[in-house]
Amino acid sequence: MLLFRVNRRIVVAAVLLASSVVPFGAARAADIRVGIVLDQNGINADTGRDYIAGASTWFDHINATGGVNGRRIRVIVKDDEGTPLNAVKLTRELIDQDKVDARFGYVGDDSLIAVAEDARFRAAKMVLFAPLSGAEIDMTSDSIVFVRPTYKDEVRHAIRHFSQLSVSRFTVVYLDNNFGRGISTEIRTQLNADGKKPVAELAIPLSLVGLGNVARKTLAQKPQVIVIVADTIASAEFVKLVRGLDNSAQIVALSTVNHRTLMELAKADLATGTMITQVVPNPLARVTKLQNDHLTLMAKYRDEPPSHLTLEGFLAAKEFVKLLERTGRDLNHTTIAAAVTGSPRYDIDGMTVSFGGKNDRGSRFVDIAYLRKTGTMLQ
Repeated sequence: MLLFRVNRRIVVAAVLLASSVVPFGAARAADIRVGIVLDQNGINADTGRDYIAGASTWFDHINATGGVNGRRIRVIVKDDEGTPLNAVKLTRELIDQDKVDARFGYVGDDSLIAVAEDARFRAAKMVLFAPLSGAEIDMTSDSIVFVRPTYKDEVRHAIRHFSQLSVSRFTVVYLDNNFGRGISTEIRTQLNADGKKPVAELAIPLSLVGLGNVARKTLAQKPQVIVIVADTIASAEFVKLVRGLDNSAQIVALSTVNHRTLMELAKADLATGTMITQVVPNPLARVTKLQNDHLTLMAKYRDEPPSHLTLEGFLAAKEFVKLLERTGRDLNHTTIAAAVTGSPRYDIDGMTVSFGGKNDRGSRFVDIAYLRKTGTMLQ
């Protein structure tokens, strides 16, 4: 496990170095300064790596082709190490010291929630665009602009999908934190609305100690579908244990799970067949210009393969650049916020993004994909 974490840190650093990352204070006045806070070595590192790789690919392309209204995008990245207090501190640094024009693509629900509750963040009234989170945050302003659906949207889609297949025995396994408990409650609500209830709801300790016991209790309920609400590493370890005991139940996880890491930890024989909700179209297809650009430019600028998370970051970056282009050269947090509210509907080269109100989601698209033995997702 230690070797895995060290390698992961190197990969994340390489992605950010390849993008237009500059030391603090080194950006030219003419640059568009974009601040990102993410976890580079904790439970969200693999998810954030792919998301930011996709976004950086589009930013690199924009800079290579003249920038935004003649201005380059300079990305300032700070590592919160997965700690909400660090995320708040670093966000304040982005505002007060680095003088960023906007913030983009934060990764980690707990960190995002802590930032949203911070008085300095609220007072700055600066846009935070497209955080990688399905959490629902009660905000009184448009400071946070979400592009992806909520986690509730994802579980609703999953419940409807399996209900149509006459599945009735659902077991919910969730990480024992606010995120896990909240989504577990939503799953129960959705099942109740359909005249069903979970046959069991089991918590995964944050330390993962006793995970084998959770796996055995889960299988003892003889579920047809196991819905797991957890980060990538916890999901992978759970899948490995459950599949090692019984390969009959279907397992579905949420879109923030990195399928490549799941495959690496659980191994192909056990990970194959795991389902993961998706909030973007098939990242390996070339059906739309969005998908085609993603594949073409990932091959040009990145050494890692495309994934649904890289496409999600790529989509968010495309949308962000469109907003920047509409602000003109007088770019600041006020004009960026006005661009969001003033142009609520965008065609992102084959995928429509709409903003219909405060803290609304730009997209409600949800699908389900299957992890194949080759390590790719069948969508």
